[in-house]
Amino acid sequence: MRPVRDIAAAGARQLWLWRHGRREGASLEQPSLFVDVSTIMRHDARTGIQRVVRAVWSELSRRNGQGFLLQPVFATKRHGFCCAPHDFLRGECSERQAQPVAVLAGDRFLGLDLSAHLLPHYRRQLRAWKSDGVSIHLMVYDLLPIIRPEWFNASTVSNFRRWLQVLMSETDQAICISDQVAHDLRRLLGRRHSESPAIARMKMGADIAASVPSTGVSLDVSELLERLRFRPALLMVGTVEPRKGYDVALAAFEWLWENRPNEAPDLVIVGRPGWKTPALQRKLLMHPRRGVHLHWLTGVSDEALSRLYAASAGVFIASHAEGFGLPLIEAAMFRRHVLARDLPEFREQRIPDITFFNDDRPSALAPRLIELASRGRVGPATAVDLPTWSQCVEGLLRTIGVSHEPDTGAESPLRIAS
Repeated sequence: MRPVRDIAAAGARQLWLWRHGRREGASLEQPSLFVDVSTIMRHDARTGIQRVVRAVWSELSRRNGQGFLLQPVFATKRHGFCCAPHDFLRGECSERQAQPVAVLAGDRFLGLDLSAHLLPHYRRQLRAWKSDGVSIHLMVYDLLPIIRPEWFNASTVSNFRRWLQVLMSETDQAICISDQVAHDLRRLLGRRHSESPAIARMKMGADIAASVPSTGVSLDVSELLERLRFRPALLMVGTVEPRKGYDVALAAFEWLWENRPNEAPDLVIVGRPGWKTPALQRKLLMHPRRGVHLHWLTGVSDEALSRLYAASAGVFIASHAEGFGLPLIEAAMFRRHVLARDLPEFREQRIPDITFFNDDRPSALAPRLIELASRGRVGPATAVDLPTWSQCVEGLLRTIGVSHEPDTGAESPLRIAS
């Protein structure tokens, strides 16, 4: 039986849609670009997806009025899409005075935020917009809750399955962040839907400074940075959840600390506590080497993360799957050597100075970690040529049809996925 609060929320949604299903808009010379920020405007978890949202929003804001009128929008479990203030990142939004979105033919809706828990509630609103001539574009960061549901909570899996149905039936274009995600989406769509969305692929930027970075370095991070001046450490970045492979990493480091202590580097983990890993999280918190050779930082600013990249002897990525893997290109931006699991989404990025592994046995992985730490802090003599967020957003705007910049013929950071 459904909880009373869920029934009440469903009733509120239906009433809202009945009241605001159609709204008249004024004639405008430039189309509107409505950007969904439903999740980040309430809470910025400071994970990779939030860095993408902030970076893309920042670049879009710089171009507002240059071929389109930018408007952030948000929905809740009780009302459909309303206009959000342009300074929503400050966290001072009032929902009581929010005005429902008014659309016109030629407008675009960009589902930038990861709002799989909200978007399925408003299929009717998206369908009405499409009938009014609005094109619907959704970012696809990954499809792992559908492909590997055992790694996620049941509610996340359910939300993603319903979200996929919305993408299949109400979306004009799916914008994937890697060829692997595009491949996964095409496989999931298959022949189940006669009017599947067009699939494009957007590269990610590596410049953390362009993502509206948070600032500040806490005392514990400052003390750790001082320690790393004299001792090598390998950095891992990402939420502590099943697919990130932290259990594999910890087992390998424990083998090193026990069997080759004079050569073993420290392990630095930057990531918030996630889901379905209570035993691992307890082990990290209570580990006898915590604060000595093991360092788990759960609330690190972007400024502090940048300094940790710069101070590390290398970056270790043990993830079993990713949509993209921002730490990979962020490590390249800081010219750090990387040891990463051999995944197609990592291979396609073609970043130099990456070595790959497939063997999770501690005795096999441990020597690879020593080798990574001993290679030195600095990677290639010249910085890797990586896309900037500015370039990525220019490609995005061209693909959704509201760019003010001519196509120069250069390879776009966003293209139709092969």
